[in-house]
Amino acid sequence: MDNLKPRIEIDPSAGFCSGVKRAIESAENLLKSAGEVSCLGEIVHNEAEMDRLEGLGMRVMGPDDTKIQKAGSKVLIRAHGVPPETYKELKDKQVVITDATCPVVLRLQQKVKQASAEMLQVGGTVVIYGKPGHAEIAGLVGNASGNAIVISTPDQLDSLDFTKPMMVFSQTTSDLNLYREICDTILSLARKTATGETKVMIHQTICGQVSRRAPAIEKFAGSHDVIIFVSGSDSSNGKYLAGISKFVNDHTYIVTGPGQLNPEWFAKAYTIGISGATSTPQWLMQQIASEIESMI
Repeated sequence: MDNLKPRIEIDPSAGFCSGVKRAIESAENLLKSAGEVSCLGEIVHNEAEMDRLEGLGMRVMGPDDTKIQKAGSKVLIRAHGVPPETYKELKDKQVVITDATCPVVLRLQQKVKQASAEMLQVGGTVVIYGKPGHAEIAGLVGNASGNAIVISTPDQLDSLDFTKPMMVFSQTTSDLNLYREICDTILSLARKTATGETKVMIHQTICGQVSRRAPAIEKFAGSHDVIIFVSGSDSSNGKYLAGISKFVNDHTYIVTGPGQLNPEWFAKAYTIGISGATSTPQWLMQQIASEIESMI
């Protein structure tokens, strides 16, 4: 490295979004007072953060665990939200609920609920662009009272009836550009089918914090010789942002935590950037920075 110590920078736009941060803080406060808290699914898709919270007493519940909860037990609803029937099931069990659903997701759930009611009156449907099986999607579909179709790829648009009214929404963490492409295709197909005015209403419901991460990581990756992207192995957002970084900077390396760095990655680097997903804790990126510091 020509005896010149590389500069290490943590991406200022990386780390928890406000919804995840709020849920983590809720969990920490509960654990301090209650000692043991059950969370409906992983509160965040990051192994290191989950290990930390489980060490404090958090237990992850599966979908069927709501049926065996005891009255008075503490249950946390994570940022993704849950369907209305889950709330009812927990209340019937008389558990103590702490709702950490992201405010952005809550507003979207209400929009979908209202849209479903309107569409049912006119024989239309709600279309939701997102990842099938995702916890947020489950909550949105639940609020649509069964009157929703989930679309994840353009080729699934063939299942829509463009002669009927529809309202289109997106999962809050979707790729904004892909959602725009889906919406453009829907409008195009609707115009070809409609005999009069197009009966499609598009709603832009992707979280602004999430949509700004893509141009931010693109700029950050292009300004460093090497990028270390820290993310949980199951984080969809992490895979998406790491893919952008890799496209911009071929010297992008993905790790889930310390102990996975290769000194050869930094052999010719003068600037090293560390970034992460919306589910990556700041303390974990700082650990990686410290490990790089000692390594070089």
